[in-house]
Amino acid sequence: MKTKKILLITVLSAVLFLGISLLVSNIHTTIHNLVYFFVYSLIFSLGNMWYFNTINKLLNWDKNPEKTLIISILGAIPVNALIYFGISLIIKVLIFGQSFQEFIRHINPLEYTIVILFALVIALFIIVNYSFKNIREAQLKTEQLKTQNEQIRFESLKSQLDPHFLFNNLNVLASLIDENPAKAEEFTLKLSDIYQYVLSRKDKKLVPLKDEIDFAKKYLELLKMRFENGLLYILPDAVPEGKIPPLSLQLLLENAVKHNKISDQKPLKINISIQNNRLVITNNLNPKQKKDESFQIGLNSLTERYKLLNLQVEIIQNPDSFTVKLPIIK
Repeated sequence: MKTKKILLITVLSAVLFLGISLLVSNIHTTIHNLVYFFVYSLIFSLGNMWYFNTINKLLNWDKNPEKTLIISILGAIPVNALIYFGISLIIKVLIFGQSFQEFIRHINPLEYTIVILFALVIALFIIVNYSFKNIREAQLKTEQLKTQNEQIRFESLKSQLDPHFLFNNLNVLASLIDENPAKAEEFTLKLSDIYQYVLSRKDKKLVPLKDEIDFAKKYLELLKMRFENGLLYILPDAVPEGKIPPLSLQLLLENAVKHNKISDQKPLKINISIQNNRLVITNNLNPKQKKDESFQIGLNSLTERYKLLNLQVEIIQNPDSFTVKLPIIK
């Protein structure tokens, strides 16, 4: 509880309570009375702050603003009446020695009516304070989400078609130009199609699943020309309607190639299938000794993109295989 907030509410409470006390009892202001006013004000302030903090924790302004508002106002009435009753009881019975029966007999309904009005004023003040606070927090969360979104997008773009991918494929192309010009031309066209797809989809939130599968096919064909018998893959025969974040498959395929040893003796096997409305990508493991941190960054980027859609990516790693299941969005 911040000191400035307590001080502000205490001053407001003191001013209001002083006016109420003068109105009700028509007493002259003395040092003793001012002390009593301050004690009343401080206890009322702390009591209300505790009450509203408790209500906010139990109900949460963000999730149930209307319910929280109604309960806050209605609950403030008995809470403040009890606070006033308790303070009056302590001062009059315990401090001044008045009997409990006499204390009860001299209860003034007008005082409690004014206390209730006072409670509503304080409640209104605190509710307005909470409202402004929640508005500021909501604006801050929105800005943070925008920043996070941009960061995720940036990381996603950074992970798309790693520079090593281009470098390796240009080397393959250079060797094919002399060995097999026709195959070099085919290789160039496939590489061009891949980059064209990347550029045309980079700003989209979702793309049709069929487009991603078609892209994955071209991407794998290009890799096949490079690794030949070192790469084996299976694609789904039928592709259902649905969408996924763009270049999700490319990221996973690139990671599989980047982080596994590939040879004719130990080929990389990639299986892409559709299971229970999920796109399932599985590859066998023959990991390179040196681990690349970009693998985790790329995978985290993908899971964060799905979190923004309120969906979860399932990742399963076994000693001999690695599987990622991506929800298909209908």
